[in-house]
Amino acid sequence: MNVQNISSLPSYLSNFINSNHEQLNDIYMKSKEQVGPGILSFKVSDSDNRVDVKYMPEQELLHSLSEEMLEGLKRQAKDNGDKKIYLIEDIEKSSMFIVYI
Repeated sequence: MNVQNISSLPSYLSNFINSNHEQLNDIYMKSKEQVGPGILSFKVSDSDNRVDVKYMPEQELLHSLSEEMLEGLKRQAKDNGDKKIYLIEDIEKSSMFIVYI
C-alpha cells in the first residue's frame, strides 16, 4: 500500500479536501466525540463529481482491515503529529489513498 500526502494526491482530490477542510474537520471531530476513535472514509467518483464522506469508527474498520493494519495506520498518524486519517477510495481508478491531515 502506498501512503500518500496531500501534495501527491490527484488534483481533484486535493482540491476537494482543501476547499472543504473546515467541514471535513467538523465531521471528523463531532463524530469522534460521539462514537470514539476512527477515520474519515471517502468514496470518490470524479466523472460524476460525487464524494461520499463517512466517519468509520475503529470497530467498523476492523471488518475490512486487520488489527495490525489499523494499529499501523494509527502509529503512522501519531508519528506525524497526531494527524487525522482520511481513507480515500477512487471508484473509477480502483485506487485507494491514505492521507494524514
